[in-house]
This record gives sequence, C-alpha cells and structure tokens, in this order.
Amino acid sequence: MKIDIKGPIISDADQWVYDWFGIPATSPSKVNMMIERAIRNQDNELVMWINSGGGSVYDAAEIYTALRSFSGKVKSKIVGLAASAASVISMAGETEMSPVAQIMIHNALTRAEGDYQEMDDTSDFLKKVNQTIINAYKAKTNKSDDELKQMMDKTTWMTAQEAKEHGFIDSIMFENEVEAVNSVERPELVNGMLPKAVIDKMRNQLANEAGANILNNAGQINTPINNEPPKNNENEGANNKMDLQQLQNEHPELFKQIKNMGFTEGVQAENTRIKSIEDMAPAGNDKMVYDAKFTEPVSSEKLAVNMIKAQKEAGQNYLHNAKDDAAALNNIKPSATPETDNVTDEEKAAQALVNLWGGK
Repeated sequence: MKIDIKGPIISDADQWVYDWFGIPATSPSKVNMMIERAIRNQDNELVMWINSGGGSVYDAAEIYTALRSFSGKVKSKIVGLAASAASVISMAGETEMSPVAQIMIHNALTRAEGDYQEMDDTSDFLKKVNQTIINAYKAKTNKSDDELKQMMDKTTWMTAQEAKEHGFIDSIMFENEVEAVNSVERPELVNGMLPKAVIDKMRNQLANEAGANILNNAGQINTPINNEPPKNNENEGANNKMDLQQLQNEHPELFKQIKNMGFTEGVQAENTRIKSIEDMAPAGNDKMVYDAKFTEPVSSEKLAVNMIKAQKEAGQNYLHNAKDDAAALNNIKPSATPETDNVTDEEKAAQALVNLWGGK
C-alpha cells in the first residue's frame, strides 16, 4: 500500500481545509485511513513516499507511532525533502532515499510571550519535545543523545550519502545505476536542454527524410551511397555530426517544429513548477511565494527549505527582541518613598479629597 507523505504535517482538524483548496497535506487521520485499508486488503507492506518540509511535531509523532504499530513491513522512500517533523516520520521503517533528496533535522520551534517564568517553562517544554524527537532518531541510527542533540542544535542538512553514513537511512535509491556525466558539447544549451522526446522525434523525422538513412551505434546518421551498406566507422560518424545551425539551414521546418516543441514543454514545465509552489505554500508567506514564482524562481522543494529557515530566523529574532525589551526594565530606578511620619490622619484625609477632585 502506497502512502503519500506530501506537504505540511497537519492536525486532523485542518485536513479538510487543505483538501478544499486541493493543497497536498498529511494528517494522522489520512495516514490511519490508508493503514486500515491495507489491513482490510490484507496488504502486509506500507510504502511511504515522502516529500515534506515538516509541520506539527505532535501529529508527526502520532503518524510515526501508527506506522511503527503496523504488524507488516514499513518502508520509507524519501523522494524530495524530509525536513523537521517529516524526518521523524521517515524513521518509522526501512528507509531509502533518492540521490537528489535531502534530510534536515533541527530543534523544535514555538512562540511564546510572558514573563521570565513563562520563557523558562517554554524552554523546558521545547527541550522535552527535542528529547522525544531524539528518541525516534536514536532508534534508527543508534547514535547517542549527545550526538543527535549536537546535530539538531546546529540544524543539520544531509544528502543521501551523508544520511546513510549517519544511519538515518538504510540505502540510496538507484545506487547501482547512478552514473555521473559531466560532458557537454554545447555548453550554451545546458539551461535549455531539449527534452528526450524532442530529440527522438528529430531523429525519426531526419531518418524518414533521408529515406535509407539509419542510426549507427554512436547515434549519428550515415547515408548509404550507391546502395552500399553504411560504414560502421566512428570517425566517419563523427564527421556526419549535425549541430543546431546546420539543422536550421538544411531543415528549417523541422528546426521550427523542434523549437516550438521545446517552447511548449518549457511552458508546461514552468506551469507545473508554479502550481507545485501554490499547492505547498501556506498562507502568510505571500512575498516569499511571489519571489519563488517570478522574481527569483526556485522549485517548490527549495521554497519549503527557505520557509523553514525563515521560520527559524523569525523565532530567534522574536526571542532576541523580547530579551532586549526586558533588558530596558533593569534600568528603571525605584522612586523614593514619601515621608508620612509627621502627617496627621486629618491631613491625609484632606489631601485625599483634594486628589479626588483633581487638586494637586
């Protein structure tokens, strides 16, 4: 049974609001419903697909507990981001991670106001919440409390390789298939790479136009002459390589089609990026969302990361400002106590009447 852990981790009471607007979000009731369905269908395996910037610690704890209580096998696939509370959920089973995904762990955050006693109580509360998070990480990684506390104190971001080294995941997806490629014939096309479908269509149409042309093993086009079979020679194939300028000169209509296809797919990709941002962005972050969509375009995953950082910075600024405000109280000097030893009761009563009627 596949379970999506997407968008913020929220309470059951808020789930309907996100559903109403079609915004991906994950609550305990949503996960429990999938678990119950798996039990009814006698499905003994749950597979979580995780891409979430986190959210409510308590709701994440409920989801984590429900998954750990499942009698069958639980797997976690971190396909984008498992940050904050979502990282706790990912610890519930055998975990694998995409080589392009990330995990982030940090201290619990909240907001408080009041006197120093309220602040002390809030600090104690957060420390206890941190300990519950450490318990989940410790069960997975076998790291000590102190090691995990240090990682959380400094807000630790981990790539798939780093997460595996620290024991947060069991394996990396496609680990035996990933092959690094760092060779580009035309660097100016890196930011506007033609989609594979466009390249395939170009090859097919060129093959049809040439009639007897075929693709050799190197993916280049050789043209038979006088009905002779094509020569499978790498040097000759390289000489027949066609660049964009030659394609435009010799096949202007095909070049135009390819250009239009690239434009269309680019627009679709951009629309998908903007929609994913709108789907995950909570209210109250209008400027950050606008910048992510238009001013400084980023992916929805990167926006989630930026929001988490902004939230942490806002919390730190709030506490810093509160301390500054409280410091000013230390500079207030007590006023002198009025001397009343020689004042009679009648004089006190007279002065009280004067004060009552606005006198000085």
